[in-house]
Amino acid sequence: MTHKYDLIPFYTSKCIKLTLLSVFCLSLISFTSQSEAEPSGQLAYAVNGFDENLGRFDWNLYATALRGTKDFTAIPLNHKGMYPSWGLNGDLLYFVQRNKGQSDIYSINPENPKNKKRITPISGTYRFLSVSPNGKKLAFNGYTIDQIPQENQIWLLDVETGEMEVMTQVPHLGWPYSFRGISWSPNGKRLAFSLSRPGWLEHLYLLDVETKEIEVLTELNKDFYPVWNPKGDRILFLRWNWEFDTFCTIDVETKEIEPLFDVDKATGYWSDWSPEGDYIAYSRWGSVYLYDFATGETQEIVEVDGSIFIVAWLRDIKILPVEPQEKLVTTWSSIKRRATEK
Repeated sequence: MTHKYDLIPFYTSKCIKLTLLSVFCLSLISFTSQSEAEPSGQLAYAVNGFDENLGRFDWNLYATALRGTKDFTAIPLNHKGMYPSWGLNGDLLYFVQRNKGQSDIYSINPENPKNKKRITPISGTYRFLSVSPNGKKLAFNGYTIDQIPQENQIWLLDVETGEMEVMTQVPHLGWPYSFRGISWSPNGKRLAFSLSRPGWLEHLYLLDVETKEIEVLTELNKDFYPVWNPKGDRILFLRWNWEFDTFCTIDVETKEIEPLFDVDKATGYWSDWSPEGDYIAYSRWGSVYLYDFATGETQEIVEVDGSIFIVAWLRDIKILPVEPQEKLVTTWSSIKRRATEK
């Protein structure tokens, strides 16, 4: 039997060509718009420097809007504070404020920063604040006024009830362990944090907020300031080296580490992802820089008279609330490793 190939009518062929041309043009426009997309959102950061309204050198809160402008102005929020962290949709900005040797967590409305509200029911020494994606929980490390520094642990605070819960049981062995950085995963199920260990090392860990189980993420290095990316598959962190430090990302599942770029040492680095994950903002002395993943280029956007330490980029992540179903007590000996590790 002989088969004859069907010929496509001229008008059909012409329509197909026009369709393909349209698709190509749309994809070209999309690619161009993505590659030329400007960073957006709002930064909050703490500055150790002189403030015209607050006076003397101290940690003061500032914000910079990135929406549709090249004029990245540092706007004072007229509050002393550190470790700023945005609440859900940016309606609130949380921060830690020290007073007479003690600290508490407060919130303000960035649009009306005069209305300050105390969140912690008991004062203490608190650091490295992170707000859960659903805005209902605050994660931080520290110890209360009734405890000694050796009892430094990670806490969760329920914003609505004010209840504080200890999430870790790290044995102090007579001296305090240092946490440097804490970040909530976008799905609200885990916390990434860094913790110094014997031997002058500092490792990254993952904490399951429901079971309180702890997983080792990095070893045999000095890694700190972890920040989860908006997709939830990678974590940005800073790795210490003798001559310089290196910004890196690590794949949460495979633990594959990708170095990004080196930075000079001892200049107060802190970083955060853009809401889309295509930029990171980081501080160096009194400046904020943007690193573009697409081009690998870095640009300075903000410069202040002082030293910038903490940078928080307002992001919009909407998820279903994640609530622990059972409270368990898990000690440090319960650190687990993946079955694939050798």
